Amino acid sequence: MLTPLTPEAIPAFTQACAHEHIFGSKALTALRAYGPESDACRFWHCGAAAALCLSDNMLLVSAAEDFPMRSVAELVGRERVDEVDSTLEHMQVLQRQIGGTLETSFFMEYQGAAPQTVSAGLQPAELPTVFDILQRSHEYYRAHLDYPSWSADLERKRALGSVEVWQLEQDGEPVGTGSIVSEDAECAVVGAVAVPPEYRHRGFGREISRFLTARILQKGKKPRLVSGYDAVAELYRQIGYVACGRWGELYL
Repeated sequence: MLTPLTPEAIPAFTQACAHEHIFGSKALTALRAYGPESDACRFWHCGAAAALCLSDNMLLVSAAEDFPMRSVAELVGRERVDEVDSTLEHMQVLQRQIGGTLETSFFMEYQGAAPQTVSAGLQPAELPTVFDILQRSHEYYRAHLDYPSWSADLERKRALGSVEVWQLEQDGEPVGTGSIVSEDAECAVVGAVAVPPEYRHRGFGREISRFLTARILQKGKKPRLVSGYDAVAELYRQIGYVACGRWGELYL
């Protein structure tokens, strides 16, 4: 049974977040930023078996392999959730229960050597510039990001040192962006790497990803990421990432 998170249950919630490190680290980063009793970001758990985080109608689930998804389905219906992210296996079970459209690709973790080059063109980002890059880069960002809530969330997490946002410039022009979107005690997650269409196929995405990977290794943590598409996963393999499972996003 899923119950709302209380301060006393945070150790169990933290343990449950280790079932799936990427979404689990995002949930822990949100917990550090908002606390267990926030209205803006809400949390549930089932002992150390499952940890859930709901923000902007998107639900993150980190759960044991045999966790019954019926309780998640009930929460999704009650809270009118638009998107659920977890492992592919969990999302396939949930889709059979409640329907929806399922997308999937790879979880990946870095197993290469530490990148030796650091780009001089990367600098801490200005959020309006990053938002513009994201909007120009992909339909997902145009459909899902609202600047006031997106920027407020990032500013809150950046102030705690839980998130880093960078932009890449060439000849004074912003040509790409990327972030360390979350971290826990063991890993940190590369995300929101984006290059507008007019600047693609010049190695900018690779440059940003290598830079963020090096930043995470400097923290003494394991770099991980969610590949948006199987074709993009091949680019990350060339950098030194390997697949370690498949994620699922269920759109309702």
